Amino acid sequence: MLFLHEFERIEAEAFLTLAAEMIEEDGIVTAEEDALLAEYANALGIYDFTYDAAASAAARDTLAQLNEVSKRKVYMELYSFAICDEFEDPAERRALNELREALGLDAHICRKLEVCAQDLFSVYASIEDALTAEPSPINVEN
Repeated sequence: MLFLHEFERIEAEAFLTLAAEMIEEDGIVTAEEDALLAEYANALGIYDFTYDAAASAAARDTLAQLNEVSKRKVYMELYSFAICDEFEDPAERRALNELREALGLDAHICRKLEVCAQDLFSVYASIEDALTAEPSPINVEN
């Protein structure tokens, strides 16, 4: 959610449409994926979002009109939806490849963005572990 704050409503709805499509690609929508979509919708100020599969092509066309940096942000954020269930399904990979082509993005740059998204997930997991860790039974003095 770090990178989409500049979107107007039409771009935000287009993004959410493709995010919803991405989480449905593997045929299973997990609670984590559903929660992530709701989190993005709230953060983008789209409180009445409902997924319409028929709007996917128009959503891709809308996002293809963005500048290069914004398209890269969209790709990275949508990649995070593909991996938020800790598994990248072959159908999700196909959808990501189609998205990359629709946005006119370079495959090498997209791979770098994927690595960045994976690194962010790792950092978030470490933070969550630290926040929820039990206190050490050993008292260590400084």
